[in-house]
Amino acid sequence: MTREEEKQEAFRLLEAGDPPGALRIAEALMQEGAEPELAVLAATALHRLGRLDEAEAHLRDLARRMPEASYLHSLLGRVLAERGDERATAEFAEAIRLDPENPEALREYARYLAAREDHRAAAGLGRRLLLTSSRDEDRELLVRSLVALGEWDEAAAVVGDANPGSPSLAAVEALLGAGHARRAAAVAAEGFEATGDLAFLRAHLAAWAVFDPSEAAEAYMGWSGTDHGIEFDRVLLLKSLGRYGEALEICAALVQEEPAPFHRLVEAELRALVGDAHGAVQAAEALALDQLGSLEDLETLEIVLRRFEDLLLSARPGPEALARFVEVVGSNPTTVGLAAIGEAAERQGDLVRARDHLFRAYRTDFLRGGLSYARYLARQEDWRECEKVMLYCAEHATKTADLERVAEVALDAVTGMHRLPRLVERLAERLAMHRETLSSFGQELAAVALLARATDAFEAGRYDRAKECCLIGLDLFPVHSGELRLDDLYALLARCKDEAVLDRPVLGRTRSAVMTIPEPSMPMPTVALSLSPEEVRLVEFLREHRSATERELRAVLGTRRVAGLVNRLIRRAGEQGVTLVERRGTGDEGEVYAYVGR
Repeated sequence: MTREEEKQEAFRLLEAGDPPGALRIAEALMQEGAEPELAVLAATALHRLGRLDEAEAHLRDLARRMPEASYLHSLLGRVLAERGDERATAEFAEAIRLDPENPEALREYARYLAAREDHRAAAGLGRRLLLTSSRDEDRELLVRSLVALGEWDEAAAVVGDANPGSPSLAAVEALLGAGHARRAAAVAAEGFEATGDLAFLRAHLAAWAVFDPSEAAEAYMGWSGTDHGIEFDRVLLLKSLGRYGEALEICAALVQEEPAPFHRLVEAELRALVGDAHGAVQAAEALALDQLGSLEDLETLEIVLRRFEDLLLSARPGPEALARFVEVVGSNPTTVGLAAIGEAAERQGDLVRARDHLFRAYRTDFLRGGLSYARYLARQEDWRECEKVMLYCAEHATKTADLERVAEVALDAVTGMHRLPRLVERLAERLAMHRETLSSFGQELAAVALLARATDAFEAGRYDRAKECCLIGLDLFPVHSGELRLDDLYALLARCKDEAVLDRPVLGRTRSAVMTIPEPSMPMPTVALSLSPEEVRLVEFLREHRSATERELRAVLGTRRVAGLVNRLIRRAGEQGVTLVERRGTGDEGEVYAYVGR
């Protein structure tokens, strides 16, 4: 077999779903010379086999040799995305910059953005994709993002152009949101008949409940026991109709079969509605204790604890309810629990207890607890301490998504933190440093921070600084924005030019007034410390992500012995006069470790 025939055989095996066979041939051929198509073949096979580090190495080498190849950056983006690496954003963006009409790059980037819940940007890419694509999956991708944004009419219009015979749950949701409940019910019924998928049946009954709830309640009876989701929808419908006794009977049976948190929470609420206040509190208390013990879903835990507090207050006087809440939630202290106690105490006017517990939440988890503590300080108008806490959160939020969470709280006009100049200035710097990995929402937050800094500088007569902030804000401004408008920055930029006595150029200076350049990190002294392979992986992961929780490191290293591994590394590095890793407290996901590399 000639070399060309072997290459064709490798491609055939890859297409036939045999990546190991394709990789064997590609690696053998590459020993005699690595043409780009062979390297791409090997990288694709490695990606499909889940050997992501090796796939990344191949693709980065190829990208250096072929910098204008859009498809390489798109594939590298997929590899990084599957590994949870936020640098995937920059690779997808580069793929589209190199070839704005590349449908595969548009599709993969839109999927990635939708998975990150950046639906504004995903919808923008989806609209562009549909200009040249007629694929049902592309239409569905756009509809899902529009539904998530609440753009019901546009979503329904996209559904209106869909080909008949292509059932879609996203289409049903879009029609329902746009107020076309009867048509949504019909489309869902067609989908159920065509596929037998109970998800379509559930959507059909839900749409029916919108335009004829009483008839729908009877229709649900015919499908009793078919699906837990349908059964729970029936409970919620009966509850909305005020038929609490029926709803409770069905919900209690459902909880026996599937004790999911929200099933149990609704059961507790129904007990309160039928007059069984004691049973409601008991059910909510048991649920709260179970959730505190598992910590599987912190957002669900927050909801459960708030509803537990409400049920206690409906059954007991305020001080007695608070005492019981503290006793139950405080029995297993977690960041979410400490914050919940603090906020409950604040609502009851016990500010000493509120501050104490919220500060403890901050000490336990600087991000989740710190933001709760900072909100409390803002409500109490303790601006000095609030700014101190938020600056710490902004400085130590190393992941882009975490930094965006900090910025969202700081720039929310309701909190009043946007009036803290040092905080806003530092956030502008930090967000600008992360410009390559910001979501569209993060880009808008960066532009808001820069506009705030520009406004402060303008009012202080510092027109050059104000102009620079405006220009960088325009550069960071997302294609698809929410409330902020480009005109907001343009107007202030024009005022800077009108007011300045001498309008000097501000771009291209050696040191920016807004964005600082981080110092390059020192190379990792793995040889001097004789690190084991596990330790090398640990340090490399922390060096790349700056910080990680114990749970994240367990997944990366494939071992539960993370604490012991880190302790040995810290001790040995200290003996060599080197600091690689530091502990940053304990959160809900175990110890938090940070790379310092000094």
